[in-house]
Amino acid sequence: MKNDVVVNTETTSVSVQAVTARDKRLPTQLAEKAAAGSTMTQNVKGKNVLFKLLEVPANKIDMRTMVYLGNERDQTVLDAWAVSDLIDTFRTDGQLKPAYGRDVNGVIEIADGSRRRFTAMETKQPFYVWVGELDEEQMQYLSDIGNQYRPTSAWEKGMRYTRMIKASNQEKTAEHFGIDRKAMMRCVHTAELPKALIQALKSPNELSARRGEALAKVWTKLSDIKQSEVIAFINNWLIPEKQNYDTEQVLELFVVKCGNEQPKEKPEVQKLPLGATMKVKNGTTSFTLPPQVSDASRQKIEAFISETLSKEALDNC
Repeated sequence: MKNDVVVNTETTSVSVQAVTARDKRLPTQLAEKAAAGSTMTQNVKGKNVLFKLLEVPANKIDMRTMVYLGNERDQTVLDAWAVSDLIDTFRTDGQLKPAYGRDVNGVIEIADGSRRRFTAMETKQPFYVWVGELDEEQMQYLSDIGNQYRPTSAWEKGMRYTRMIKASNQEKTAEHFGIDRKAMMRCVHTAELPKALIQALKSPNELSARRGEALAKVWTKLSDIKQSEVIAFINNWLIPEKQNYDTEQVLELFVVKCGNEQPKEKPEVQKLPLGATMKVKNGTTSFTLPPQVSDASRQKIEAFISETLSKEALDNC
């Protein structure tokens, strides 16, 4: 086809992200490319897949698309606050980067792009998707790397870990995800909190695993009747008025309604060689270096931290 765009890439863990980064074009160009039936060939998990760019009208998104069930992101906690980083751009420029998915009996199943899908519906803008023949492994892969841009919350991760633990065990689950078992269980405990509380936050990511675990200890001790009262309070007051409360206020009101004082998080202190320490509290990490550490070592430590943070910043662009 004359207007086809064919791209061949080598398989890497970020190969799809690299290609999608090049797809940032004006929405009018996306519309033109979709109308022309533009395609590209992309290597996903060792297999070449031919994708075709499709445009889904705003009023057809909910009916013609669905989110892949293996996506870790909980779609029920998405609202205008949770996609506030996308809304302004969608309203002024439309969608800049297409999503990825497959056709399942006439419905496009979205692997990468669930937040863009929601934002398109919220702003009543067309939704653009690269659609190809993808198997389950490829869909899960695209879903996982898509969530690297805007990581899922501790609560959402905990829900996924919990499902796998029930089908396996803690050790195998931690090994599968390449995560420390203790850190994994913090997320699992966070997932014990009611969904209503997560919906009351401006973003699910505002609740850390450590904080969530502490709150879960308060929540799980309540009776069924008391839990119902708390959930009713959240649904009737906190969620409708969420624009008037920041995270700390929401969590404080939650524990007060539970009949408890705000749980205080104890700092986690890790001892390092030469008497150095690393302290983690409320998601903030601080290092203490003893006087005997040489200037040369300090400079190496500073350079390593700077390089690591710079790399993470680039990965999240």
